[in-house]
Amino acid sequence: MLGLYIHIPFCKKICDYCDFATIQAPERLYVEYLDLLEKEIRCFAARNRAVDARNSAAVFSAVAPPAATPTAAAPCAALSQVETLYLGGGTPSILPPELLDRLFQLLKTAGVPLKTLKEATLEFNPESCTADRLQVALGNGITRASLGLQTFRPQLLSAVSRSHSVEQGLAALDLLTKTPNLEVSADLMFNLPGQSQTDFLEDLDRLSAFPLNHISFYGLKVDPRSRLGLRIARGELSVDEDLYAPMYRDGVALLASRGFDRYETSNFAKPGHESLHNLNYWQRGEYLAFGPSAHGFYNGVRFSSPEKYAPWRDYVNAGCPTEGLSLDPIGPEERIAEYIQLSLRTKYGLDTSTLASYGAKISEKSIARWESCGYLNRTQNGMVLVNDGWLFMDRVVEDLYSNLE
Repeated sequence: MLGLYIHIPFCKKICDYCDFATIQAPERLYVEYLDLLEKEIRCFAARNRAVDARNSAAVFSAVAPPAATPTAAAPCAALSQVETLYLGGGTPSILPPELLDRLFQLLKTAGVPLKTLKEATLEFNPESCTADRLQVALGNGITRASLGLQTFRPQLLSAVSRSHSVEQGLAALDLLTKTPNLEVSADLMFNLPGQSQTDFLEDLDRLSAFPLNHISFYGLKVDPRSRLGLRIARGELSVDEDLYAPMYRDGVALLASRGFDRYETSNFAKPGHESLHNLNYWQRGEYLAFGPSAHGFYNGVRFSSPEKYAPWRDYVNAGCPTEGLSLDPIGPEERIAEYIQLSLRTKYGLDTSTLASYGAKISEKSIARWESCGYLNRTQNGMVLVNDGWLFMDRVVEDLYSNLE
């Protein structure tokens, strides 16, 4: 399955914990961004018309046109094969309705089959989750909304400088969940500064009472370079790391009692409502990506565009030269490492026959070590993480990879 990710880098306000490629910008920059995005997609289309991209790595080589910027838009064969779409950021819903519509028309002209996609997701922030934006999204094929709430506690929203209020969060939930034929997912965070275990579980209990089929929750990772990291270093705020594990365990148990299955370490869905786009990531499916800092995986190569907005603008205006991308061709060793790491972060686990097809086998001694800890279970086809194995996934994965036969 081929996915498509579009990164919209704008936010009304940058959260203190944020380490994503986001900027606060005037609306005139939104128009420039769409102009640049259109150029970037045209460059990709031209490069793919020049080579048989599905069978040749030339799409990422000097053989491809170094500055392909055709003046006329034309559908791209690769983009016409896209089956899932994810508009992320940043805050995609920050775009006014008319610019949001222009984004969809741009994708449609490029060949993306918006009306027949298996799944099309738009991220919303509560303060810009409005009926007019939602109608534009629905009219252009969006089938799934992902709402970033983080918490229902006003003091915690303030602590991390979120730009919405609790009331706006509840209004956005109400709007989205009352919209017919729309899948809705909502996100929370845990282990926030000053957040108690009771705070988080009450938030999760409140959220799961809404008619949702998908919920995600993420533990706070403090980047020491972020504003939050600096505030913690100065002693203005603190995070109780001892609460991380019990918050996660009890959150998993609460959602299980409400019918939500943990299908990935931070993602929970009722049966049949898993995110197809994100599953494609974890199953090593390919996906195209456009916009500043967008990461993709295509024809066996992982790639990313310039992270910051200004260098990305220069890269696009230069005709999207291949040398402007960060390229990471995936060889046999990288493929094995990726498969172990990505497969074990899902409930489907690792299939030993798939690993064998990559020329690798995990040592029996390593498997037995984690099995005896109660972190790993064998299955008919391989193995899955269980219990606190989910919390110590990185440690388990590193050991399994280090003990290949």
